[in-house]
Amino acid sequence: MNRKRTHQTTSIDMYVNISAGKGVTIFSGVSFSDFIECIPTPVENILLLKSGYLAPKNRRGFEVLEGKDNISELLREDIYSYGDFSFIDYKDADSIEQLKNEHVAELLYLAHTLEPLKSPYFEALQNKFVYLSHDDGWWCKIFCRDLQIPISIAVNKLQKSIRYALRKNEYFLPDDAIEAVQKLSAKGLLVSINLSGQKRNSCTMKFYEVGECENPDTLFNSPAHKNLPVSFEALLK
Repeated sequence: MNRKRTHQTTSIDMYVNISAGKGVTIFSGVSFSDFIECIPTPVENILLLKSGYLAPKNRRGFEVLEGKDNISELLREDIYSYGDFSFIDYKDADSIEQLKNEHVAELLYLAHTLEPLKSPYFEALQNKFVYLSHDDGWWCKIFCRDLQIPISIAVNKLQKSIRYALRKNEYFLPDDAIEAVQKLSAKGLLVSINLSGQKRNSCTMKFYEVGECENPDTLFNSPAHKNLPVSFEALLK
């Protein structure tokens, strides 16, 4: 599944499915830079599980980025070129040194299989999430302690996309749209934002309930979802 999303210039799409029972969210249309920009609480420390990036520091055999400046440097990289890109947050440098050998093995297993051997959360690291992706922006799986976080990421990403679509410095989703995101993301939500005209003074946003989807190809390279009923629609200006 080595490919980039190929949008038409008149459309912006995003998929999100939040499985509360498993504590897992699947995203498509959300890149690493989107994640860092849209997460409600800033990410300050990253332990890279899988990437092509050589970080300034290495601890216990893992490339690590400590502080916002180092993360900003990573944001300038072509994350898509890495193919697989995965990381876990951690509290501070000392927490990595407290990892037991079996926990290091669990992290390596997580990086390889994209599934936790036991739990995606490590007491020593005090991590809030695990980020596992393939082809940056195409497919992403997030394990998250607080499932309000992926909802906030989805809402903030949509607001970011609409600001781009309407060429506005600021835009906030109406309350009914946010409520629809909260409700439908638990059922597999596909959002399509279609731009209107050359001036970009309006756009149409449609929500579709599409169910679980592990492979975005079935959504974005097939028009079948367009035959589904629209669960929510809004003209945004």
